[in-house]
Amino acid sequence: MRVLDRGLAWLSHQYLGDIPVDRISTVVAVLLSYALAHVFRRIPPQMSNAKHVYSIASTLLLFGAVQGQYAGLMHLAVGSVIVYGLIRLMRTRYMPYAVFLVAMLHMSYSHIRRQLNEQRSGRVELDHTGAQMVFVIKVTSLAFCIYDGQQDKAKLSGYQRKNAIMQAPSLLEFLGYVFFFPGFAVGPAFELATYRQMICLDDAKASGQLARRGYRKLLEGLFWMAVYVVYSNTYTFAEMARREFYVQRTFASTALHLCITGVVVRAAYYTAWKMSEGACIVAGLGFDGLDAGRARWLDIANVHVRGVETGSSLRQLIDSWNIGTNTWLRHHVYLRIAQRPEGSRASTRATVLTFLVSAWWHGFYPGYYLTFVMAALSANAARILRRNLHAPVYAHAGSTVKLVYGLLGWALSKYTLDFVAAPFMVLTLQSSLEIWRGNYYAVVVGVVGIYVLFRGAMDDYICCIRYQN
Repeated sequence: MRVLDRGLAWLSHQYLGDIPVDRISTVVAVLLSYALAHVFRRIPPQMSNAKHVYSIASTLLLFGAVQGQYAGLMHLAVGSVIVYGLIRLMRTRYMPYAVFLVAMLHMSYSHIRRQLNEQRSGRVELDHTGAQMVFVIKVTSLAFCIYDGQQDKAKLSGYQRKNAIMQAPSLLEFLGYVFFFPGFAVGPAFELATYRQMICLDDAKASGQLARRGYRKLLEGLFWMAVYVVYSNTYTFAEMARREFYVQRTFASTALHLCITGVVVRAAYYTAWKMSEGACIVAGLGFDGLDAGRARWLDIANVHVRGVETGSSLRQLIDSWNIGTNTWLRHHVYLRIAQRPEGSRASTRATVLTFLVSAWWHGFYPGYYLTFVMAALSANAARILRRNLHAPVYAHAGSTVKLVYGLLGWALSKYTLDFVAAPFMVLTLQSSLEIWRGNYYAVVVGVVGIYVLFRGAMDDYICCIRYQN
């Protein structure tokens, strides 16, 4: 064991409730990235190559020396060279699909290897696959943006026009983008156009605003770290996967425990994402220039905590979670499968296929596929329910009914989110089904009921009621 790991193990045992060392080293790396980000931002915009080199070197230090992921760095270096070769050498419309397939297959190998190691060791470990997941988003997005840059702008969506790349990056710029140090391990992922803007913009006059905004994100991350440290041993999905947990428990108490457990488990994600987001902001990412002395900002957040915890619809909860991945799935997977303009009516087929791609991106544990297939069906069912109930309630109901409707929407959305996410956390099929069984398969029954009620024999009758008067 490395000296650093021994020190972190002692710290974890004494003060942090025996949180695994690999998770603590990730937090340490993110904290160090704040100091490195201040130096990065002092490099003048004219010295863009120096910025690229500094970013790559910082990632080697943080991910290699601090986190000990030297093998992972080799994986991502080799993957970068292969992907860059495909981008430069393939001149056909199949280039982005080749990049997508190669990057996903390489990551699949890493996922399978990690899963086999975890089955042998009996514990979930952090390795380079998290960074590789961010890598896949970046390189596949870049490939599609280069393809979009060669198309007729009139045929592109607003997002595609904004992020289209007319000229492929140099190898150094490509590596600087892929190995951007504050977001390398846990994100956020972003487009090359956003990275180029950060490199080129002079943010010297906004230095104080960048620092204040970035360190507020750090404090938010530290708050959620405290929540996780205090409550992570009391509220766990692993405990809920034991059949004995449900003895003499009512459905209401089980549902409440499930929702509290969801908040505590999400706290670990909030910690990593908010701290990483803050470091990216300190480095200048997301700065969009000055307007009358006040900084303008791009939204680079990977999570909107308020949207996840207080959203009144399942769609709002999903859109507020893992935003970088959702953006990638929406613009580079879903809309290309559906082949429909953004804002048009949703395609169930494209929705299900997109959730399956998301599951593939995460790995091969059965829990991932239960979560994402059920999430696709739940999101579609929630959309149907909202389409049939929202307008009549707000058109004809009084303020009390509207309040009750909003509270019910929030409670049902939260419960659905935690029910659907449970398999993602426990990973195995047996544990996943045990949690669902202990909750009486409530969301499954509800989804089936919505499809039967609103798309079955009663559909016309309900539509008549909806539009009467």
